Amino acid sequence: MKYLLRPDKDRWHKQDSMKKSAYAFVPHQTNFGELCGMADDVVYPGKGFGMHPHENMEISTIVISGSQAHRDNTGSEGVISGNSVQTMSAGTGIMHSEYNASDVEPFQSFQIWVYPKVMGVKPRHENFTYEAVEKLNKILLTLSPDRREGTAFINQDAFFSVSKLLKGNTVEYKMNRATNGVYVHCATGSVKVDDYTLRAGDAIGAYDGDVVTICALSDADLIFVEVPMQRGVNV
Repeated sequence: MKYLLRPDKDRWHKQDSMKKSAYAFVPHQTNFGELCGMADDVVYPGKGFGMHPHENMEISTIVISGSQAHRDNTGSEGVISGNSVQTMSAGTGIMHSEYNASDVEPFQSFQIWVYPKVMGVKPRHENFTYEAVEKLNKILLTLSPDRREGTAFINQDAFFSVSKLLKGNTVEYKMNRATNGVYVHCATGSVKVDDYTLRAGDAIGAYDGDVVTICALSDADLIFVEVPMQRGVNV
């Protein structure tokens, strides 16, 4: 197995009047395989992004806390909160807005960008929701290219999963496709991934192998982004 360790201090940290962010990758500049963007955003109450365009990118949002209001020009709108993953194919072009749905509480989420498998598709938007118990001390698949296990669709040979591990519990992540790699981000708490210790904000990419073992050193929230590795690693 090969590894790319990405501690919190190596992310690009930025803060302004709207939000506090940490970026692990920047599209068209850095990447782990097809994973090219990973923004850890804390959006302040009542703040957010007005209508803005995207094209030819798979953009997914994983909620950590709070709730986000979404609207786009495909007619999709609503509020996503904990225990949900939002995915969008920008395709030929989409306009959308994202706002903190609360005027009193901050909203934390991860916006994750993956290069699409097929370019120029019709724009689309979809949510995957689940019960908290479904990810407790196990790895819950949320997005896949074939909607397996009732997951939402992503236009790439990629697989997104989430997990809530309680201290002392161990799980194994098994690659869905042999040539893929997985990027494991520790959103809260601390874990040991194979021989590496991750704390909140740290991540590790693992590739050229089949299985990764994760042991919770404390209660922890984890995000798994499995992607094809043809583009290699560029940080």
